[in-house]
Amino acid sequence: MNVRDDDHRPALWDAHHRLQAQGADFWPVVAFKPLAPFFSFERSIVFQRIPAWNDLLNGPEEDKLRLLADDRWREKARTDWDSRTRSSLSRVDRPNEMIFAVSETGAGPLGVSLADLATQRGLHLSDALAEWVVANGIRSLMVGVPERLSEPDIVAALREPRTLPNINDSGAHLQLFSGAGEHVYLLTHYVRDTGLLSIEEGVHALTGRIAEFFGLHDRGVVAPGKAADLAVFALDEIELREEERCYDVPYGTWRFTRPPAGFRATMVAGTPTWLDGEPTGARPGQVLRPVRA
Repeated sequence: MNVRDDDHRPALWDAHHRLQAQGADFWPVVAFKPLAPFFSFERSIVFQRIPAWNDLLNGPEEDKLRLLADDRWREKARTDWDSRTRSSLSRVDRPNEMIFAVSETGAGPLGVSLADLATQRGLHLSDALAEWVVANGIRSLMVGVPERLSEPDIVAALREPRTLPNINDSGAHLQLFSGAGEHVYLLTHYVRDTGLLSIEEGVHALTGRIAEFFGLHDRGVVAPGKAADLAVFALDEIELREEERCYDVPYGTWRFTRPPAGFRATMVAGTPTWLDGEPTGARPGQVLRPVRA
């Protein structure tokens, strides 16, 4: 539902309604939160079409600062940058939307785009980026300006009986953004702040719809005989909090996560597992194992 897809959206809606009318088991995923990915200099695929930058960022850490300051590497990086294959989906081709966000050393500047920094310093984009990383450190971060979404289309899609909310590959990009917790944005923005969805529509999209898709027929709604997996919250108490680095990934690396959103309780099979932000120690759930269709 990105506004960049406006020209294609009528055809996409036509295909969706045609497949639904034909009875196809077809569930489009609706990304309802504007994507604002981070860019790391420890490892990154963002510069994969610029060989000099791609090789440096995914190479040995001990070589990075030396190469970034090397005149021969910078000349090659400028050439690779200027001769790259363009893509409308790439942030590298929209340097005004790549913002310096986190500094390891505190040198800065922060909150300014790569395009603006290059203009201010009279440098090639590649040289401006190299100088900033040298000054701020390899563990610094950039962030993309949030994508612009067509909210009327998102609301219409979320009201379709066979759509799924949120992204579908959040575990694949642990150092780009935190998909965990983004469901809260549906409740805070679309339900509470704008009133574009009712609370019933928002909750059902996140619970009953998901349960139906995965065939979890004993949960997804509150009813006698169901599993009583519940999330308890007050709409004015929850919030989508900022990403934080969490160093719990094997081999010492990190991922993005978010602090708790302010839910009052989580219940599994009717037993509280979290109350007021603290675990109760109860473990009433069970591991789901594959079964034959």
